[in-house]
Amino acid sequence: MLMFETVINRYLALDPELLNKLAVFEGKVVKLEITGVNRELYMFPGARGIQVSTEHDGSVDTILRGTPISLFKMGLVSNAANMLLKGEVEITGDTRLGHQFKNVFSQMDIDWSEPLASIFGDSVSYQLHQSGKDISRWGLDTIKSISMSVSEYLQEESRDVVTETELNIFYETVDKLRNDVDRLQAKIDLLTK
Repeated sequence: MLMFETVINRYLALDPELLNKLAVFEGKVVKLEITGVNRELYMFPGARGIQVSTEHDGSVDTILRGTPISLFKMGLVSNAANMLLKGEVEITGDTRLGHQFKNVFSQMDIDWSEPLASIFGDSVSYQLHQSGKDISRWGLDTIKSISMSVSEYLQEESRDVVTETELNIFYETVDKLRNDVDRLQAKIDLLTK
């Protein structure tokens, strides 16, 4: 676990402002429940980074539950509302803290040029940095395109998933039915008096 913690903190140190952002979480405990592999990790964020443990006897402030891929993806996306609505990731306990903790990671701004320059020199590191940005942009565009294609297929072709319009119609129908039941109950209450 110490190696995992060291890797996380070295990665976090690449964003010089991140440790200041983590300082506001001092004293908080975030539990990761990793489904599929049945693992639990406890994270103790603070101004010096994040301590990671597999055991904790006290209470936890927030629980983030999901598969390893979902939790990783949640840390990358700027708006995790879609993932939460689909049930890919669950946040329980202090949900506001969970969202703030997640936002710290999605707002990371790493300048890779300095670590690369210390290894390869300035000119090569600049080229690597630019190439990395291009590859990253291409990767994100590809993931977005594939996600949209899969989503469209599941909604339109296979009909395994409802569209947002269909979901809104369902919610409106449920609300109308709930209102009708409330009015009927009020009439029954009136008649029984």
